[in-house]
Amino acid sequence: MSKYRFIPFLLLTGALCSMAHAAVRPQLTRVVVYAQDKETAVEIINDSSETYMVQSWLEDTNGKDSNIPLVLTPPVMKLEGKKQGKLRLVVLNSEIPQDRESVFWLSLQEIPPKAKDIDNRLVVAIRSRLKVFVRPQGLNSTDATKAAQALTWSMEKNGSSSWLKVTNPTPYYISFGELAAGSISGKAVRLDDKHNMVPPMGSQRYQLPAHIKASKVNVTWSAINDWGGAGTEYKVEVLQ
Repeated sequence: MSKYRFIPFLLLTGALCSMAHAAVRPQLTRVVVYAQDKETAVEIINDSSETYMVQSWLEDTNGKDSNIPLVLTPPVMKLEGKKQGKLRLVVLNSEIPQDRESVFWLSLQEIPPKAKDIDNRLVVAIRSRLKVFVRPQGLNSTDATKAAQALTWSMEKNGSSSWLKVTNPTPYYISFGELAAGSISGKAVRLDDKHNMVPPMGSQRYQLPAHIKASKVNVTWSAINDWGGAGTEYKVEVLQ
C-alpha cells in the first residue's frame, strides 16, 4: 500500500460519498504540463470555512505511484477556510516520451479538522483526483484541440457483439466529452465506456449496445479540451 494512503480517520465510499461534497477541490478537472516550463501550478480551493490538511500524490493510469517522471510539491499542506493554495509540478524531461503525451492521476485527499464532539459527529473525508497531461517540447494546445478531428472509425464483430474501433494518429490523448452511436434510422445511444481514453498513436474499442445490429452506424463524438470543456462535435457514418 502506498505511504500516501494511510489516512487515520473514516473514509466513506460509494453511495455515502455521493451524498457528500468535497471541501477541498482542484480549480480545474485536468492540468496540462509542458516539459519546457520550469514548473506548473495546480490551484486548489477550500470551500469550507474550516482549515483542512491536504495530502497529494501522483499515480500512473494503472494506479502505481513509482517511477513517475514528475516532482509534486508540497505532498502535504495546510489550507485555511475559504482560501486557495497551489501545488507545483516539475517535469523530469529525460524520463518522458519525447514523441507523445503522457498522462497521470493527481489525487487530493482532504483531512478535516478533528471533530469537537467526536461521539456525535461523522467525519467525512473526500478524495478528488484530476488528470495530468505531460507534453514534451513540440506539442501544443492548438494541435491538441484539432486531434479529435483526425480520429478514424471502423466496426468489428466478436461473436454476437459489435464494437466501434477508433484509431488516433496524433500524439495526444483523446478524452471523450460525448460519444454516441446509433443505426442510420434509429436514435443514437451514449456509450457507457466513453471514459476510456484513446491513447496517442494507438486505438481503443467501445462496445455497441446489443440492439444496434445494423451494418452501418452513425457515430457522434466530441473531445474534452485542455480546460475541461467540450470541444467541437463531429459525426461520421461507419460501415462494417
